[in-house]
Amino acid sequence: RLSVAKGYSDSNDDDSTAYSSVASSVASSVSAIDLILDKFEKRRGFKFFQAAISIWAIVAVAKNLGVGKHVYLDPADEVEKEAHGLRLSHETGDRPRVALVRPFARSDADKLLKSFELWDSARPCGNYKTEWNLEDYTVYGDRYAEDERPIVDLVISFSGKSGDIEGYDTLSTIQELFDARNGWGGCFSEFVSFEAGINPEDDIYDHQPIQTNPHWVNGPNEQFRKNYRFIKNKGYASMIMMESDVQPQVDGWLDLALSEVKRNQPFAVLGSKYSGNSWDNFREEIPTALLDHINGNAIYNTTHPLLEKMVNELEKEKNTIFNAIPFDYRMSQMWTEGSKGIPSDFPFKSMIDPATGNPVVLDPKMNTFRQWYEEYGNEQPIKQAHVIENYGATNFLPQQVKGVPLVHGKGLYIPNDPSLHKITLVITDWQMDRANQLLEALDNNDHPFTEVVVMRTWKGWAELIKQNSENTGYMSKIYSILFGDDSDNSGELHGLSTKVRIVDRVAPEYMDLCEAPVETEYFMITNSYHRVAPDISHLMFTSGDVSSGIPSKPVIPYTPSEMDLCQEHVGCLETVKLGREIYPNLDKVVLDFEMVFETSTRNEFCKYWKGLYGQNGAKLHKSYGVVYSPEVPHGPSATSYTAYLYSLGIAESLFEFSDKSRQGSRDIFVKVLEDEEQSNFLLNWGDASTVNLRHKTKRIERKSKGEE
Repeated sequence: RLSVAKGYSDSNDDDSTAYSSVASSVASSVSAIDLILDKFEKRRGFKFFQAAISIWAIVAVAKNLGVGKHVYLDPADEVEKEAHGLRLSHETGDRPRVALVRPFARSDADKLLKSFELWDSARPCGNYKTEWNLEDYTVYGDRYAEDERPIVDLVISFSGKSGDIEGYDTLSTIQELFDARNGWGGCFSEFVSFEAGINPEDDIYDHQPIQTNPHWVNGPNEQFRKNYRFIKNKGYASMIMMESDVQPQVDGWLDLALSEVKRNQPFAVLGSKYSGNSWDNFREEIPTALLDHINGNAIYNTTHPLLEKMVNELEKEKNTIFNAIPFDYRMSQMWTEGSKGIPSDFPFKSMIDPATGNPVVLDPKMNTFRQWYEEYGNEQPIKQAHVIENYGATNFLPQQVKGVPLVHGKGLYIPNDPSLHKITLVITDWQMDRANQLLEALDNNDHPFTEVVVMRTWKGWAELIKQNSENTGYMSKIYSILFGDDSDNSGELHGLSTKVRIVDRVAPEYMDLCEAPVETEYFMITNSYHRVAPDISHLMFTSGDVSSGIPSKPVIPYTPSEMDLCQEHVGCLETVKLGREIYPNLDKVVLDFEMVFETSTRNEFCKYWKGLYGQNGAKLHKSYGVVYSPEVPHGPSATSYTAYLYSLGIAESLFEFSDKSRQGSRDIFVKVLEDEEQSNFLLNWGDASTVNLRHKTKRIERKSKGEE
C-alpha cells in the first residue's frame, strides 16, 4: 500500500485540504494496478510478463512524480501530524532532530541540482581530520559522540505547489541522488520534501524593481515563514538553512555546524555577517542593522522563544510595507531597535507605500522590541558562527575563503594565471616624480603585471632630473634611463623586478588608451596619481574548461547605466551617451581603471574610434563645444570599448561582466593624490581644448589660490 500525503499550504490553517494532484495521480496508479491484477486472475490467457511490465511502468510513473519511500509531505490531517511528530521526537530517544533545509523556486531549480555536485568532493560528515587538525577543529566546538550526534534529515523546500511538474522533477532527481549516495554516506536519516504552496504570481524575487516594487522579495520571505512553521511543527530542534549558493569546501562541514550548535546554546539565530567588499567605500554610511545582520543562510533554534516572537512578527507584517524588507534584514532591525534603541530605517527611498500613496514611514515598534531585549539580551541570542562566511552576491577568490567550511556567495572565480594570460600595466604620467611612487610600490608588492609601460611627458622628466641632481637610491634608476647606465636604446628601465618601458607620447594623454604600445594579450591602465592596491590578487578570471575549449576570461565589474548612481552624475550620463553612439542598447558603464583590455580588439576599436571622431577626437570636441565638466570623456574610454565589442557581438565571449551593484568589486588601483590629479587633469585638458575652456580652467586655478 502506497501512503501519500498532501502539501502543507499555510501555517495558520488547521483544516486539511484535498489530496494534491500528485497524490491523486498515485492513487489512480494504485487503482490501475488493482485492475490489472484482477484481470490477471480472471483471464488465464493474460501473460505474466505483460502484467509485470504494466505494473513496472505504473510504478515508474509514480516514482517520476517524486513519490518514494523517503518522501514525507505534510500529513493529511491533525492525527497524522501528531503521529509523525511523535515519530520524529521519540524514534531516536533523547537525540535531537535537526533539519537541513535547502529551499528553491522554479527559477533556481537547476542551480540547486548543480550545487549537490560539491557534496561529492566535500562530504557532509566524517573524515574531518583530512582537512582539520585538532586545534582547528576546536574553533567550532566539541565533536559529538556518535550516540549523541543529532539526527539530521535533508529537507528540500519547493516554493510552489504540488501540481508544478518542474518542482516535482527537481525533487525526484534530488531524491534519486540521496538514495544513490546512501544519504551522502549516512549523514542524513531521511529525505523530506515540502512545498510552500506560494501562488506563482506571488512567488517573486526580482532585484530589478528593488527600489519601487514592495513585492520584490515576497517569495523568499513567505517561503522562510512557511519553512519555519513546517520545521517547528515537525518537532525539529534546529533548522539549518542552506540555499543553492552555499558552497561546502571541506569534508565534515555538517559535523562542524552541529558542533557550533552545541557550543553556542542557548541561541536563537547562529550565522554570519557580511564578509564581502561591496560596502568598503561607504561602510560608515551603512545602517547598523544592516552591518550587524545575520544572513538568512543560518542556523535557527526553533525551540528559542525569541525566534518564535520574531517569526510571529514577520507573519503579522506579511501584508504590510514591512514585507518589502528581506526577512533576515528585518529580523536584524527588530533586534537592533530593541538592543541599541536605533529606529528601523526603510532602505528603499523611492518606494511608495501602497496603503498611503506616500513615501514609506515605518511604524515605530521599539517598545515591543525593547521588551524582547530585556527578556533575552543577557543570553546574546543572535550569534556569529565560524562554520560559514557570507559573501552574499559578492565575487570572491578561493584564497579569500581558504579553510572556511561553508561559503555563501554567488561568484567564485580564480586569480589570473600568468602562464595563461600576460598583462601589461599602462601608466598615464603627467609628472614623473608621481610615477616614481607607483613604480616603487609595484617593485615592493606582488602583482599580476608582466610589464609596465609609462606614457610620459618630456617636460615632466626634465623637471624631475633638475630637482634630483644627487640621483641617489631609487631615483638613480630613473636617471639612468636618460643617461644610459641601466637602460638601452629602447628606453627600457632595468634593475626592477618587472620590465618597465618608458614611452614619449606623441598624442594628448587622453589618447594613451589607444597609443600605448602593448605587446601582451591584455593590459590595464591607470595614472601616476594611483598606486596598485596592496592585495591585487583579486584580479579575477573565470576558470574555463580546456578540455571543452572554453577559455578563461577576465571578470569585468560594471555599473548598470540606469542606476541612480549613474543618473545623478553628468560624467556617467555623458559616458553612456557616447557609448550608445556606438551601440544603442548599451546598459553598462565600465571604468577605465577596472577594464582588462584585450589588446588585439583594443587595436581594432581605436581604428574605429579615430574614424568616428578624428585622430585625437577633434570631431568629438567640436560637437561638444565648450564642455565644463572634467568628468565628460574627451577621448576613448572603457565604456566605449565595451560598446564596440557589443556592437560586434563578441563582448560576452571575451569577458565575464559582473554587476558591481550586486556582486561588488575591489579597487585594483588606490588613489593617493586626488587633489593633484583633479587640478592637473583640468589644466592638461584645457591645453587641448578651446580658448574659452582654457580661460575657465585658469580662472578655477586662480580662485583655488585665492587670487580672485
